[in-house]
Amino acid sequence: MDELMLVAATPFKRNNKKSLSIKDFEFVLSFDMKWMAPDAASKIRDKAIGAHLLKFEGAELIPAFDISKIEIPHGFKPSGSLFQERSIIEDIIAMIVASCGKNTKDTIVMINKKQEELGDLVDIEVAGLLVAREIGCNIDSIYDRVFDKVFRTGEKST
Repeated sequence: MDELMLVAATPFKRNNKKSLSIKDFEFVLSFDMKWMAPDAASKIRDKAIGAHLLKFEGAELIPAFDISKIEIPHGFKPSGSLFQERSIIEDIIAMIVASCGKNTKDTIVMINKKQEELGDLVDIEVAGLLVAREIGCNIDSIYDRVFDKVFRTGEKST
């Protein structure tokens, strides 16, 4: 299970609600769970929105995945790596998992298989986009990042 997805699901599960205000979402992460400072909770919220794990419905945050299928392990606490920037392929995998209901391991296997089928002639991110498209996932928001990484020379993109 993706760590960011577990963190994003926690405030909803803890409050047994399908939507939360930004303040309530961040409050749970910062003060109820004591996992992070309020400014870090804001960054995690933004990261989860960027990964299409959370979205807005009016002024409320709602999960873009079925939280009833998420089990938060007893004693779970996010690792420090959650606060690091994820690579593009990690974002693609997280988006496929969140929007199409695939698990992380199966998603990675499908992406690797697609890259092998193409004779390793495409970057892993392109293979990820192809898999997402084939299984009907909408990950349009990441196309520009992949394009920049694959086709813009001399520029580094994460």
